[in-house]
Amino acid sequence: MELKLQHVTKRYGTKTAVDDINMTLREGIYGLLGANGAGKTSLMRLICLIQNRSGGEITLDGKEIMELKEEYRSFLGYLPQNFGYYPEFTAQKFLLYMSALKGLNKHAAKRRIEELLDVTSLEGDRNKKIKTFSGGMKRRLGIAQAMLNNPKILILDEPTAGLDPKERVHFRNLISSFSKDKIVLLSTHIVSDIEYIADEILVMREGKLIRNGEPGRLLADLRGKVWECLVPFEEAAEMERRFTVGNLKNEENGCLLRIVSETCPVNGAKEVTPSLEDIYLYDFQREEEK
Repeated sequence: MELKLQHVTKRYGTKTAVDDINMTLREGIYGLLGANGAGKTSLMRLICLIQNRSGGEITLDGKEIMELKEEYRSFLGYLPQNFGYYPEFTAQKFLLYMSALKGLNKHAAKRRIEELLDVTSLEGDRNKKIKTFSGGMKRRLGIAQAMLNNPKILILDEPTAGLDPKERVHFRNLISSFSKDKIVLLSTHIVSDIEYIADEILVMREGKLIRNGEPGRLLADLRGKVWECLVPFEEAAEMERRFTVGNLKNEENGCLLRIVSETCPVNGAKEVTPSLEDIYLYDFQREEEK
């Protein structure tokens, strides 16, 4: 299965939210990184046929998705960032309702709901009202509804927003377990959400796709551009103004800074192994310098 975007654009009046995006997605997990307002949600809504494009085309195995319509939607599972729940519904009633909206056979839907309640660790909460659920439980219920039709394309918009670290890890592992034989596109502005599970990283800024590739290759591109140095306390603020500082830690003898820079920032700085967060900072630094 191949989902291909060619020159995809979305404008809202004079604002361009998605700007000439070209990419090809095959089976695997794609981590879509970008700050709030980068265009991630608009791009996902275009892929899900929730919004109309201003330009370009999106094809599934060579066929335009606008022409496939309902057939294409049958391949889709979508969890929006602000997913609407019915607070008085129980988890089981909600999933039965969503399966009816998706046109699933009632008996098949019941079997599928049993599977999903179990795998999302909500089996014991099936008869509790959603209004009593924690944020993590609601997101797990959200992924369950997205998986009802066993989709081949799974679109997840900021799925860990508002979750505590333990719930984020749980959710991340859940997504990884669901990803076999699927195209999974997961958007986030939290690098650690995708650091361990993404097969490919996509970085968006101001509607443009500014970087994409396998994590290992992207990390290799940044070798020699990440540094650590110990500076006097009184110099730390000036260093933050002059350089992109990814981390600052107070030590006994000064501030230990992690800096993303094309060249050695100060005498005595040592090269360190880059991380995905460093790539993110490097790309945004380059854009700000333009």
